Amino acid sequence: MRNAYLGIDVGSTSVKCVLLDKESNIIDFVYMKNKGIIESVIECLSTLEKRMEIAACGITGSGRNFTNVLVGGDIVKTEVLAHSVAALEFYPDVRTIFEIGGEDCKLMIVEDGILVNFNMNNICAGGTGAMIEAIASRMGIAIEDVGELAFQSKNQLEMPGKCGIFCQSAVVNKLNSGVNKSDILMGVCRALIRNYLTICKGNQLEPPYVFQGATAQNEALVRALEEELSYPVIVPEQCALMGAIGIAMMAMEEVPEKTKFKGFDAILSADYDVRYFSCSDCENRCEVIQVYQDNELAGCIGSKCCKWNKIIITKASSEFMGLGT
Repeated sequence: MRNAYLGIDVGSTSVKCVLLDKESNIIDFVYMKNKGIIESVIECLSTLEKRMEIAACGITGSGRNFTNVLVGGDIVKTEVLAHSVAALEFYPDVRTIFEIGGEDCKLMIVEDGILVNFNMNNICAGGTGAMIEAIASRMGIAIEDVGELAFQSKNQLEMPGKCGIFCQSAVVNKLNSGVNKSDILMGVCRALIRNYLTICKGNQLEPPYVFQGATAQNEALVRALEEELSYPVIVPEQCALMGAIGIAMMAMEEVPEKTKFKGFDAILSADYDVRYFSCSDCENRCEVIQVYQDNELAGCIGSKCCKWNKIIITKASSEFMGLGT
């Protein structure tokens, strides 16, 4: 049975899984909307090719800690590192990496093949893919068709991009004024890119530029970015999977003697229960989330002092805290 390296990227709006061979070739992959972290991770894993021996598993994305409890990861790192590793693997001369996610965005600066700085915006979704998706839905347009339709624009519109709500309001106003949908969509794409580039202030942006993430599949966004930079932008063929590819590569570099990955059968056949409580043992007052698999505590997240991350609660202590049996 061939060894494979599993990379899982659980973001706010999507879940990506890839299987790589030892030469970093993609054996199989799954990309799907995040409909709920347990449901989506299980569905992704159930769809993957399973005639492989998982030698190591890497997990990234905003849902990485919860997913690590579910499946067992050998390496768990931020999406900034995962995206940087993947970009450098395919484009070793890259200097600037752009990534616009569903509800956050990132900028990564590279010098001599080393990540030296990064910026993130995860406070407002105004400059992210969620804004375009909401506007496309309001206009009755499939998100996959936005780029092609926006490319048909013949007139340049100024749209507000700093706030998703204000932008949606402006879209409604333009629609009610009879403005062409193509012009509106291209205006939204340009506004989103201008807002995104505000996180880049203070950084010297130098080519080669690489644009990653699922939003890079939108050719109108790529054009808007190139207009602002006055320079071509590279979009990887598997741009939507780069985070998952990067974390699989990181797992490959640190192969353990025995992987912590729990195995497809164990993960897919288990019954899951999520319980949570507020800990009042210290001033942190953490909201602790506990994940149970087949009525056994698999792990905890949310404990700032890590106290609950290390405790396996017995039946007696669970009853004492009112958590159930």
